[in-house]
Amino acid sequence: MDQQRNGSDTGRLGPLLRHGRTLPLAIAVLAIGAAPQASGLTSAPATAQAQPASQLPAPPASGVMGFVVNHFTFSVIQGKDACPGGPSPRNREIFVNSLPPAEAERLQKKENEREFAQRWRATLMNPQGMNICNQYAHFPDRPLLKTVQSKFAWGLNLDGDAGDGSANPEGCAHENFTSPDGEKGIDNEAYRALGCKLEWRGIDGVQGDIVKGFEGFLLSGEWSQVILLRGVDSLVNDDNVEVVYANTQDRPVVDSAGKFIRYASFTTSDREGRFRNALRGRIVNGVLTTDSKDINLVYFPGQNVARVSFELRKGKLRLAFQPDGSVKGIVGGYQPMENFQGHQARGGLGTAMTAGIDCAGEHNTLTKYADGLRDPKTGKCTAISTALELTAVPAFVNDLPAKSKPRVASR
Repeated sequence: MDQQRNGSDTGRLGPLLRHGRTLPLAIAVLAIGAAPQASGLTSAPATAQAQPASQLPAPPASGVMGFVVNHFTFSVIQGKDACPGGPSPRNREIFVNSLPPAEAERLQKKENEREFAQRWRATLMNPQGMNICNQYAHFPDRPLLKTVQSKFAWGLNLDGDAGDGSANPEGCAHENFTSPDGEKGIDNEAYRALGCKLEWRGIDGVQGDIVKGFEGFLLSGEWSQVILLRGVDSLVNDDNVEVVYANTQDRPVVDSAGKFIRYASFTTSDREGRFRNALRGRIVNGVLTTDSKDINLVYFPGQNVARVSFELRKGKLRLAFQPDGSVKGIVGGYQPMENFQGHQARGGLGTAMTAGIDCAGEHNTLTKYADGLRDPKTGKCTAISTALELTAVPAFVNDLPAKSKPRVASR
């Protein structure tokens, strides 16, 4: 055991609403697979930018440091520049936009409310009775979503190609992004495909519904995550650091304002459906970067209503140590298409009608921009690059992998 203190069909929607969740949180649950920004963040997310070495604290004598993640969400450069045409429309709006102006005006009158509802909802089904969320792959003609037009995105260079995106031998050619701080070769095609969704970017171009949803998951313990570092000799430069990035069954301790209290205790385990990712990293100029390796996480939306896995193939962590003892940065990787969309798809017509999410349009857009895990038989990519920003504050972390047969902590 290591214990330390560091220096720094509407079935899924219904239970969530019955548990008192707000609609934005329900939308976030349905949207997560398609898979988390915190309030106050605009164009600058939790980037892994090096801090002056003179301002960084010394590591503990044990070389062991622990953190609990208090912010985790898809990394979005907020503002209207990325989506000059506005956000992608909801299903109801998609139907209205497909009509001649006179017919659209007629249908939206109060006396035609029933006809309007019947007609736009009918567009969510095909003649075989399949709906656009449960069977999203059966709607190949569903139009693509609006996509990000900016050349800038936060993320990581996952394929080693800092050029035009055509040199990835295991993936598919794509246009690379440049990070706002000038790094070339950023792979984040999920942002290109979905960055104009209302779940990711609000109508005002700032904060989408998914933001508060993921904040809620972390606060409630539905998606508790911890990071454990071993062998840290310096927060400035260290060529060999053991990294454990894991789920925990323990809920965070928060103050009256909902802020995480530092140095609370958490326990990791890879038992009982939890994941524990053992990684190897190095610190260069105050930034910890791990080697490429599959990263698996799990969360329990709706207080254990369902267990949802979250996969990042060939994933990497890049975290910058902060003067206050916290870390902030990005985790990126290639998320398999089914994993990316499967969770919201299970909501079926509830996702399509209540949340208004165009699952089929998302599928077609993600398929077009998929850039990872190319199938050697078909030549098509089966995963899409993505990046999630995170911050984490100091915590005590007890590491109990399955081989030690730990007693499972209660939630």
